Amino acid sequence: MEMGVVIDAAHYGTPTRQNWVEGIPRWSAWVGLKVRGLVTYPVISYRCEKCGYLESYANLEIGT
Repeated sequence: MEMGVVIDAAHYGTPTRQNWVEGIPRWSAWVGLKVRGLVTYPVISYRCEKCGYLESYANLEIGT
């Protein structure tokens, strides 16, 4: 396992896909979290149809 954070962002109210970012992004008053140059993977989730349990995965193979 490696350390990272899940980024959940929206651009002017338009939803976007969550991304997992490797490491710990630095904070900037101008742009929020600085993630430029960090490895990023899209996040995909699976839901159990019976109980609603969620599992999320960050994997380059799922595409963008």
